[in-house]
Formats: sequence, C-alpha cells, structure tokens
Amino acid sequence: MNKLFIFVIVLTVRVGLPCGTVSAQFFRVYGYMTPDANEKELVYWYSLVPSSDHSYEFFGEESGRNGLMAHSLEMEYGITNNLTVAFYADFEQPRNRELRFVRTKAVMANYRFFNKSYLPVDMAVYFEYKLPRKDYENTEEIEFKVILEKDLGFHQLVLNPTFEKKVSGEDVTEGAEFALNGGYYYRKHHAFQPGLEYYLKMGELAELSGFPDQTNYLFPCFDLFFGGHKQFIWHAGIGLGLTDPADNLVVKSILSWGFF
Repeated sequence: MNKLFIFVIVLTVRVGLPCGTVSAQFFRVYGYMTPDANEKELVYWYSLVPSSDHSYEFFGEESGRNGLMAHSLEMEYGITNNLTVAFYADFEQPRNRELRFVRTKAVMANYRFFNKSYLPVDMAVYFEYKLPRKDYENTEEIEFKVILEKDLGFHQLVLNPTFEKKVSGEDVTEGAEFALNGGYYYRKHHAFQPGLEYYLKMGELAELSGFPDQTNYLFPCFDLFFGGHKQFIWHAGIGLGLTDPADNLVVKSILSWGFF
C-alpha cells in the first residue's frame, strides 16, 4: 500500500491538466478528516485570477479571465462521525462585469473509512453533483474523488484521484475525465502549517493530451488556525501556471468556521 501511494505521488509531477480553462476554478486538495456527527462548518471560498492570457464564455459572451473573481458559499453537516454532506453556491465576476450566480453543487457526500491511522493509508471517498444555471452552461456533471492521506511524523501527503463525467447537455457523450491533485503539508506547528499543492487534469481517459498542451498549477500554500478550539481555519495560496494553457497566476482563499 505504501509503495503504491508513493508511486502515485511520483506520477503527479509528470502529468497535467488538459488545455482550455472553461470557467473559474476553486483549488482544494481534500483531506481525510471531516466534521464529526452534528458538527457544522460554514466555508467561504474566494479565487482571483490576477494575470491570464485566456478567455472563457460567461453567459454566452466571451470574457477575459484576467481579473476574474469567483466566490462560493458552502455549508457542511456531519451526519455521523464518518459521513458528511454539504451544499455549495458558486458565483463569478469577470472584470468590469456584474457578480452573478452560476452553479449549485446540490449533492455532496464525503465518507471516510475507519478511524484515523487504522489503515496504512487513510482513505475516504467524495461525491458531488454539479447543477449550473442553464443560461451559464447547459451541462450537469458528477464528480467522484478518492482521498488518500498518509502521515509521516510531522509530514503529511494527500492525494485526490478524481473522475468527472458530464451527464446532460451536448457533451454527454464525452468519456469520463481523470484528474489527479496532491499536496504536501508540514504539520509540526499547531497555529501555522505550510504546504505545497499540485493540481492537474489529464482529460478524457481514452485520449490524454501531450504535456505541452496540458495545464499545470503549483500552489505554495498555508493553513492558519485561530479562535477558541481552533474553530476558524484560513487556507490560502498562490498558484503558478507552469505551462502556456494555464492562467499565469491564481490566488485562492478558503475560510472555514466550524461550530456545533
């Protein structure tokens, strides 16, 4: 199991996202831990693209991604100590355009197996159903994610193999896409924990793009814990586009408030 996990980590630095940025993205490597039973978590996501050479379709009109801002509100609820459900509402605002609601992620479930450190590699699964506004994008999509996490002293490795499939709209006949995101985190200090994340998407399983046409992002990042019982967590980072199809620079911020 440990050798397999290390092999997949090595693989992540050799492949990347397919060409083309369709909409604003929220970057997060999902960890194994989830809210416990009856615990609630309110999350505000923010993403900014300060520099990009690309454009995308925003409600039927082409808009530059340079200056694009995206926001998301999320509410998580722990049904049991192992099962969490959540609801998202996503908003986007290209430069010089109004802020508009674009998508609901109506069904999200995160289930973790066993207790922490029971298995050689902690494992969880994540399911999401994406419902965009029809005048924004006429395609619904499901996402299934495997979460693998391994602690080595103060060092933590996390990997998210992800499958995405369009289930309605003109592109429903497209095959499943495969993404592979990973992160390294240094957990020695309780209040401040730095990390490094890598985000990639390989495209359709049957037809992967070559490296020059893929999009790769490297995110130096950190987690800051504050408040009584550390119920507030601020995760932030700066993403560097490593290939031409990527946005040049992306800033992300995720602020979480856990409460009972």
